[in-house]
Amino acid sequence: MHGAVVNAGVRVGENSIINNRSLFEHDSTVEDHCHISTGAILNGGVTIGEGSFVGSGTVIKEGVKIGQDCVIGMGLSVRSNQADYSRYTGKSSS
Repeated sequence: MHGAVVNAGVRVGENSIINNRSLFEHDSTVEDHCHISTGAILNGGVTIGEGSFVGSGTVIKEGVKIGQDCVIGMGLSVRSNQADYSRYTGKSSS
């Protein structure tokens, strides 16, 4: 989408949505069937598992792994790995 930046060494799987103004830093991976929302930032070496959703304006710390079929809410700062099927909204962590 418009204004998205995908830097060196990034891998994006099939059927994934990379929304406006999102930023993917070096060596990140987004697996198949993901949705990365508007203005999300994936720092270097981040992995987003298959079928996961990352909300608008969320920032994911370098090297963090988000499991498959996770939902990460909007406007969050994700600093630790999230297990498969996690729901991270900022109120509580799975």
